[in-house]
Amino acid sequence: MYLAKVIGKTVSVLKHPAYENRTLLLVQPLSLRSQVVRTPTIAVDYVGAGEGDTVIVGAGPGVAQEVFGIENAPIRELIMGIVDHFDVTLPEETNDT
Repeated sequence: MYLAKVIGKTVSVLKHPAYENRTLLLVQPLSLRSQVVRTPTIAVDYVGAGEGDTVIVGAGPGVAQEVFGIENAPIRELIMGIVDHFDVTLPEETNDT
């Protein structure tokens, strides 16, 4: 699981049946400091997230089957929650060179 920011919506004319009535969103993975950590990816929305929302994304084989009981769904990443607020105390970064 990781935090991400929803940065857009994707459109698909043909969808696998597991995607029916689901929105495909483009999400940007974030660190706990809200910094970009890698390239954006597409996630299936199960909670009604929208552009600009910070979300919890579940990733990995079998996540959709385990969480939502969808058999043989080709879903790698799915949005499982919308984050209202998070607070994290992290150690200060050092520039030791």
